[in-house]
Amino acid sequence: MIDLTAGTSITVLLLVTGLLATAAVRAWANHRNLLVIPSDRCSHEIPTPHGGGIAIAILIITLGILALALSWLPDQISAWAFIGLGTAMLAIGVWDDFGQVSPKIRLGLHFLVAIIGLLSLPTLPVISFFGFQIDTAATLLLWPLLIAAWVWLINLYNFMDGIDGLAAVQALLLFAGMALNFWYVGNQGWAWACVFMASAVLGFMAFNWPPAKIFMGDGGSGFLGFVIGFVALLSAALTDVSLWSWAILLTLFISDATATLFVRLFTGQNVLEAHRSHAYQILSRKLGGHLPVTLGYGAAILMCLMPLSWLANIYPDTGFGLFITIFITACAISYKLGCGRPEVA
Repeated sequence: MIDLTAGTSITVLLLVTGLLATAAVRAWANHRNLLVIPSDRCSHEIPTPHGGGIAIAILIITLGILALALSWLPDQISAWAFIGLGTAMLAIGVWDDFGQVSPKIRLGLHFLVAIIGLLSLPTLPVISFFGFQIDTAATLLLWPLLIAAWVWLINLYNFMDGIDGLAAVQALLLFAGMALNFWYVGNQGWAWACVFMASAVLGFMAFNWPPAKIFMGDGGSGFLGFVIGFVALLSAALTDVSLWSWAILLTLFISDATATLFVRLFTGQNVLEAHRSHAYQILSRKLGGHLPVTLGYGAAILMCLMPLSWLANIYPDTGFGLFITIFITACAISYKLGCGRPEVA
């Protein structure tokens, strides 16, 4: 059990280390001239170093090693899987950031990581659909759906990391919101785990806040998508916190990326090609900058999605209904904004 003094000390240490680690990655990237050059496929105007998410990944992997050493996770298999697969995701992302990786190879590796990750979990959650309970551990037909959803989460988190601060704010408020949910059900261990991960993200966010001094990169965004999927499935299986609580807090990202993908698919565009037609990118152009969008997303998560996520735990049978209602509404808004359609010069 982590007491308040130890938890606070670890949180502060992670924040300070995150700041120093991100500063070090930024200095290295500038020294090696590893910059993202502005183009018509991105939403930035000045060359900026990238790869800052490496700092987040290293800190969270270190947390996994600490959890293994102190037996915080339920068994050694899931702990080793978290560390090993997290390291693999970091390597894949860094390879993609600073090398040339075929999208098909990258996607195949993501599926492999998700499959191994699912098999490593000691059990899977029971999911409620309008009062009907489905044990995903026993319903093998749902396993491909869980794997596909996990791979989609990894990739959509990368797609949504396109303007300053947005992906960091989503991760920060997701972990903060889930910490409150775990405290509500009396599970302090999981609550502290979320606080620690939020602290690791906050150290990076200080450098990624608009105007960003460094970008997260695939090494951070894909890694976060993996971690969120792993922790969400494991915690929903082992605690009283609903999986829908995680999904609700992620709804803005899920809906924007999903609506954009389907519009591009149905209009015959190459869905593997880089673009800037997500709703959040369109909003940043309409509003004249990244800051209003990042603040708006943060405010929506804080004032709307957090309370609904909490409500999904008070009344577990409402979780799916709350998620699908927000998802459809957000998809409709994204479509109305013109997501997925080619930008008119």
